[in-house]
Amino acid sequence: MAAFQRPQTVAAGVYLHLRHELLAGTLEPGSWLREQELAEALSVSRTPIREAVRQLAQEGLVVIEPNRGVRVPELGLEEAAATYAVRERLEAMAAELAAVNATESDLEELNRDLEIMNGVAPEDFAEHIRTDDAFHALVARIARNPVLEEVAERLSLRVMRVKVLTRDVNTSAMARAQHARIVAAIASGDPSAAGAAMAEHIRTNLGIVKDRLAKATDRVPAPR
Repeated sequence: MAAFQRPQTVAAGVYLHLRHELLAGTLEPGSWLREQELAEALSVSRTPIREAVRQLAQEGLVVIEPNRGVRVPELGLEEAAATYAVRERLEAMAAELAAVNATESDLEELNRDLEIMNGVAPEDFAEHIRTDDAFHALVARIARNPVLEEVAERLSLRVMRVKVLTRDVNTSAMARAQHARIVAAIASGDPSAAGAAMAEHIRTNLGIVKDRLAKATDRVPAPR
Protein backbone atom coordinates (compact mmCIF):
# COMPACT_ATOMS: atom_id res chain seq x y z
CA MET A 1 0.00 0.00 0.00
CA ALA A 2 1.31 3.48 -0.89
CA ALA A 3 2.16 5.87 1.93
CA PHE A 4 -0.71 8.16 2.91
CA GLN A 5 -0.15 11.75 1.87
CA ARG A 6 -2.17 14.23 3.91
CA PRO A 7 -3.54 16.85 1.51
CA GLN A 8 -2.20 20.36 2.01
CA THR A 9 -4.83 22.98 2.84
CA VAL A 10 -5.07 26.19 0.85
CA ALA A 11 -4.08 28.16 3.96
CA ALA A 12 -0.97 25.99 4.43
CA GLY A 13 -0.01 26.55 0.81
CA VAL A 14 -0.48 30.31 1.16
CA TYR A 15 1.55 30.30 4.39
CA LEU A 16 4.47 28.45 2.78
CA HIS A 17 4.40 30.74 -0.25
CA LEU A 18 4.37 33.96 1.79
CA ARG A 19 7.00 32.63 4.20
CA HIS A 20 9.26 31.82 1.26
CA GLU A 21 8.78 35.33 -0.16
CA LEU A 22 9.55 36.91 3.22
CA LEU A 23 12.71 34.86 3.78
CA ALA A 24 13.84 35.48 0.21
CA GLY A 25 13.53 39.21 0.77
CA THR A 26 10.97 39.63 -1.99
CA LEU A 27 8.57 41.18 0.52
CA GLU A 28 10.76 43.90 1.96
CA PRO A 29 10.79 45.25 5.54
CA GLY A 30 8.45 48.19 5.91
CA SER A 31 6.12 47.06 3.12
CA TRP A 32 2.41 46.44 3.66
CA LEU A 33 0.62 43.24 2.73
CA ARG A 34 -2.87 43.98 1.45
CA GLU A 35 -5.27 41.12 2.03
CA GLN A 36 -7.33 41.69 -1.11
CA GLU A 37 -4.26 42.15 -3.31
CA LEU A 38 -2.73 38.92 -2.00
CA ALA A 39 -5.97 37.03 -2.52
CA GLU A 40 -6.17 38.22 -6.12
CA ALA A 41 -2.49 37.53 -6.82
CA LEU A 42 -2.71 33.98 -5.45
CA SER A 43 -6.21 33.29 -6.80
CA VAL A 44 -7.59 32.34 -3.38
CA SER A 45 -10.23 33.73 -1.06
CA ARG A 46 -9.34 36.08 1.78
CA THR A 47 -9.91 33.43 4.47
CA PRO A 48 -6.70 31.39 3.82
CA ILE A 49 -4.80 34.69 3.55
CA ARG A 50 -5.95 35.62 7.06
CA GLU A 51 -5.03 32.18 8.44
CA ALA A 52 -1.57 32.29 6.86
CA VAL A 53 -0.95 35.83 8.10
CA ARG A 54 -1.86 34.86 11.68
CA GLN A 55 0.70 32.05 11.57
CA LEU A 56 3.37 34.33 10.11
CA ALA A 57 2.62 36.90 12.83
CA GLN A 58 3.19 34.24 15.50
CA GLU A 59 6.66 33.71 14.01
CA GLY A 60 7.37 37.43 14.02
CA LEU A 61 7.72 37.58 10.23
CA VAL A 62 4.81 40.03 9.91
CA VAL A 63 3.05 42.41 12.28
CA ILE A 64 -0.73 42.81 12.38
CA GLU A 65 -1.61 46.43 13.13
CA PRO A 66 -5.28 46.93 14.08
CA ASN A 67 -7.21 49.21 11.70
CA ARG A 68 -4.16 49.51 9.47
CA GLY A 69 -3.22 46.13 8.06
CA VAL A 70 -0.28 43.74 7.93
CA ARG A 71 3.27 45.02 7.77
CA VAL A 72 6.64 43.39 7.21
CA PRO A 73 8.57 44.52 10.32
CA GLU A 74 11.78 46.46 10.05
CA LEU A 75 14.69 45.15 12.09
CA GLY A 76 16.53 47.53 14.39
CA LEU A 77 20.20 47.22 15.30
CA GLU A 78 19.43 46.99 19.02
CA GLU A 79 17.08 44.03 18.51
CA ALA A 80 19.53 42.26 16.17
CA ALA A 81 22.44 42.72 18.59
CA ALA A 82 20.41 41.56 21.59
CA THR A 83 19.17 38.50 19.71
CA TYR A 84 22.63 37.49 18.55
CA ALA A 85 24.21 38.11 21.96
CA VAL A 86 21.90 35.43 23.37
CA ARG A 87 22.30 33.25 20.30
CA GLU A 88 26.10 33.30 20.55
CA ARG A 89 26.14 32.06 24.16
CA LEU A 90 23.38 29.52 23.64
CA GLU A 91 24.68 27.98 20.42
CA ALA A 92 28.29 27.99 21.60
CA MET A 93 27.09 25.95 24.58
CA ALA A 94 25.20 23.65 22.21
CA ALA A 95 28.33 23.09 20.13
CA GLU A 96 30.40 22.38 23.24
CA LEU A 97 27.91 19.75 24.43
CA ALA A 98 27.61 18.32 20.93
CA ALA A 99 31.38 17.77 20.87
CA VAL A 100 31.04 15.68 24.04
CA ASN A 101 27.87 13.78 23.13
CA ALA A 102 27.95 13.30 19.33
CA THR A 103 27.78 9.73 18.06
CA GLU A 104 29.04 8.46 14.72
CA SER A 105 25.48 8.62 13.45
CA ASP A 106 25.22 12.26 14.58
CA LEU A 107 28.42 13.16 12.78
CA GLU A 108 27.18 11.51 9.60
CA GLU A 109 23.98 13.55 9.83
CA LEU A 110 25.94 16.77 10.41
CA ASN A 111 28.02 16.11 7.33
CA ARG A 112 24.89 15.37 5.30
CA ASP A 113 23.39 18.67 6.40
CA LEU A 114 26.63 20.39 5.42
CA GLU A 115 26.43 18.87 1.93
CA ILE A 116 22.79 19.88 1.60
CA MET A 117 23.57 23.50 2.57
CA ASN A 118 26.46 23.67 0.13
CA GLY A 119 24.29 22.23 -2.64
CA VAL A 120 21.55 24.87 -2.48
CA ALA A 121 21.31 27.09 -5.56
CA PRO A 122 23.01 30.45 -4.85
CA GLU A 123 19.89 32.47 -5.69
CA ASP A 124 17.50 30.40 -3.51
CA PHE A 125 17.85 32.55 -0.40
CA ALA A 126 14.82 31.10 1.39
CA GLU A 127 16.22 27.59 1.06
CA HIS A 128 19.59 28.79 2.34
CA ILE A 129 17.86 30.09 5.47
CA ARG A 130 15.87 26.87 5.87
CA THR A 131 18.91 24.57 5.56
CA ASP A 132 21.03 26.79 7.80
CA ASP A 133 18.29 26.72 10.42
CA ALA A 134 18.11 22.92 10.16
CA PHE A 135 21.90 22.65 10.62
CA HIS A 136 21.89 24.76 13.78
CA ALA A 137 18.84 22.92 15.13
CA LEU A 138 20.68 19.64 14.60
CA VAL A 139 23.67 20.86 16.64
CA ALA A 140 21.25 21.79 19.44
CA ARG A 141 19.65 18.34 19.29
CA ILE A 142 23.02 16.58 19.38
CA ALA A 143 23.84 18.54 22.55
CA ARG A 144 21.27 16.28 24.25
CA ASN A 145 20.06 18.94 26.63
CA PRO A 146 16.29 19.21 26.18
CA VAL A 147 16.05 22.60 27.88
CA LEU A 148 18.75 24.07 25.66
CA GLU A 149 17.07 22.60 22.58
CA GLU A 150 13.70 24.07 23.58
CA VAL A 151 15.14 27.53 24.23
CA ALA A 152 17.09 27.42 20.94
CA GLU A 153 13.91 26.53 19.07
CA ARG A 154 12.04 29.47 20.60
CA LEU A 155 14.92 31.84 19.90
CA SER A 156 15.07 30.67 16.27
CA LEU A 157 11.92 32.69 15.50
CA ARG A 158 13.79 35.89 16.41
CA VAL A 159 16.96 34.68 14.71
CA MET A 160 15.01 34.08 11.50
CA ARG A 161 14.25 37.79 11.23
CA VAL A 162 17.94 38.62 11.47
CA LYS A 163 18.91 35.91 8.98
CA VAL A 164 16.83 37.61 6.29
CA LEU A 165 19.48 40.35 6.26
CA THR A 166 22.27 37.81 5.70
CA ARG A 167 20.32 35.54 3.35
CA ASP A 168 23.04 35.68 0.69
CA VAL A 169 25.95 35.00 3.05
CA ASN A 170 25.61 31.19 3.17
CA THR A 171 26.76 31.02 -0.44
CA SER A 172 30.10 32.59 0.49
CA ALA A 173 33.34 30.67 0.91
CA MET A 174 33.65 32.21 4.37
CA ALA A 175 30.32 30.81 5.60
CA ARG A 176 31.05 27.38 4.15
CA ALA A 177 34.45 27.32 5.82
CA GLN A 178 32.93 28.35 9.16
CA HIS A 179 30.27 25.64 9.00
CA ALA A 180 32.95 23.08 8.12
CA ARG A 181 35.06 24.19 11.10
CA ILE A 182 32.09 23.77 13.42
CA VAL A 183 31.51 20.21 12.21
CA ALA A 184 35.23 19.37 12.38
CA ALA A 185 35.51 20.70 15.93
CA ILE A 186 32.47 18.71 17.07
CA ALA A 187 33.86 15.61 15.36
CA SER A 188 37.21 16.08 17.12
CA GLY A 189 35.49 15.92 20.51
CA ASP A 190 37.00 19.24 21.57
CA PRO A 191 34.31 21.29 23.39
CA SER A 192 36.39 24.48 23.53
CA ALA A 193 37.15 24.41 19.82
CA ALA A 194 33.54 23.65 18.94
CA GLY A 195 32.19 26.47 21.11
CA ALA A 196 34.76 28.92 19.73
CA ALA A 197 33.98 27.96 16.13
CA MET A 198 30.25 28.47 16.67
CA ALA A 199 30.73 31.77 18.50
CA GLU A 200 32.99 33.09 15.73
CA HIS A 201 30.40 32.14 13.11
CA ILE A 202 27.60 34.01 14.89
CA ARG A 203 29.76 37.08 15.63
CA THR A 204 30.75 37.25 11.97
CA ASN A 205 27.11 37.27 10.89
CA LEU A 206 26.23 39.93 13.45
CA GLY A 207 29.04 42.08 12.07
CA ILE A 208 27.51 41.79 8.60
CA VAL A 209 24.06 42.67 9.97
CA LYS A 210 25.42 45.75 11.75
CA ASP A 211 27.15 46.91 8.58
CA ARG A 212 24.05 46.47 6.44
CA LEU A 213 21.73 48.15 8.94
CA ALA A 214 24.14 51.08 9.20
CA LYS A 215 24.21 51.47 5.41
CA ALA A 216 20.41 51.25 5.26
CA THR A 217 20.16 54.00 7.89
CA ASP A 218 22.57 56.19 5.91
CA ARG A 219 20.33 55.87 2.85
CA VAL A 220 17.24 57.15 4.69
CA PRO A 221 16.79 60.87 3.94
CA ALA A 222 16.81 63.17 6.94
CA PRO A 223 13.43 64.77 7.83
CA ARG A 224 13.00 68.35 6.66
